[in-house]
Amino acid sequence: MPHEREQTSPAFPGGAWSSAVISRLRRITTAGNYIPEIDGLRFIAIMAVLLVHIAGYWTVRAGRSYPAISPLDSAVQAVVNLGGYGVHLFFIISGFVLAMPFCKHVFLGGKPVTLSQYFWRRVTRLEPPYVISMLAFFLFMPLFGKGTWAELWPNLLASLTYTHNLVYGKGSLINNAAWSLEVEIQFYLLVPLVASLLWLPTALRRLAFVAAIAIFSLHSLWVPSGGPTSILQYAQFFLMGVVLCDLWTNAWQTASRSYGGDVLGLLSWPLFIAVNVQHAGVVADVLNPWMMAGLFFSALRGRLHSLVLSWPAVAIVGGMCFSIYLLHGRVLAFTIHGALAKVVHLGSFAADYFAVAAICIPAVIAVSAVFYVLVERPCMAPDWPARAFAAVQRVFRERGTRASPEDFRAAK
Repeated sequence: MPHEREQTSPAFPGGAWSSAVISRLRRITTAGNYIPEIDGLRFIAIMAVLLVHIAGYWTVRAGRSYPAISPLDSAVQAVVNLGGYGVHLFFIISGFVLAMPFCKHVFLGGKPVTLSQYFWRRVTRLEPPYVISMLAFFLFMPLFGKGTWAELWPNLLASLTYTHNLVYGKGSLINNAAWSLEVEIQFYLLVPLVASLLWLPTALRRLAFVAAIAIFSLHSLWVPSGGPTSILQYAQFFLMGVVLCDLWTNAWQTASRSYGGDVLGLLSWPLFIAVNVQHAGVVADVLNPWMMAGLFFSALRGRLHSLVLSWPAVAIVGGMCFSIYLLHGRVLAFTIHGALAKVVHLGSFAADYFAVAAICIPAVIAVSAVFYVLVERPCMAPDWPARAFAAVQRVFRERGTRASPEDFRAAK
């Protein structure tokens, strides 16, 4: 395969960041229509996950308790505990991104999606960072008293095949955060089937998606409790992403942004907090996809949201969210349980939490940035397997031997 020139996202505004650093950390894209606000939404999602996990590691792993809880402590805890919904926002983003090539083909006359290339791209883009991190965790866990290699081997195998939730009924022992990636994989496999609905007439198509979102939002009423985590509990968020991609492709991307477009997103924040704090359960389940869609709408149509979400620091950190998601648990464990557990606390949950978060978030981003630059970002270039194969061929030629496809699998 001939070398394909890497295309990077357009230059970000602002002179505070060094152009060299930005170019090194910027996401590699080849679709030609990079949307920085999507990386901004990824930033919101990964920060939400980080914030809730920092609280969990501090109170559970480090054993910090607070007999006297002030109203401020309660308010901070209530908001922080909603951080788990960052994963749901990730699911909407995935639905949007994965539907994009299908929407371009159906609505804009773009090139057809070749399923073999579609799935191969998922493998070459996501598998190397995931597998490398899983193997590293597996190798080092026994050194920290987290079981033996013999005990952990079945969990590693289930994790690498994205079946840990199905086999063990819980998240991976190697990296518990991988539970959501297993749900993502299930949707990846279903995307071509879901995309076939895009050929329906507009009104019928959108009605079908809205109905499906409603049905899956009521999963607690018909999915047996106690079963493994699967796409059945989260399909409504992926489907919402597909609907948003439909709207973006057909109308939003050519419409001008306005401050009026920010209103829905600004209303979604307090509404989301109020609903999930006061009406957790079926009511929240039904409304959550739509409230998150309100934020998504303002990200793509609002001027204020666009300005904030496309800011260099926000978009770049959001662009490396996969690396952060894979590594943040281990970094938090080391930082909080290993380094901060014995630190004298400030006397209240809110004060301690903000102090710990101020230490942990930069640490997570710094460690993840190294992994992102060395492992994840190179895999964003679609032709990296071909270039790697070419490098292996050069080595074999230097040794007087010709490499064959069996020596290294070339890109399709």
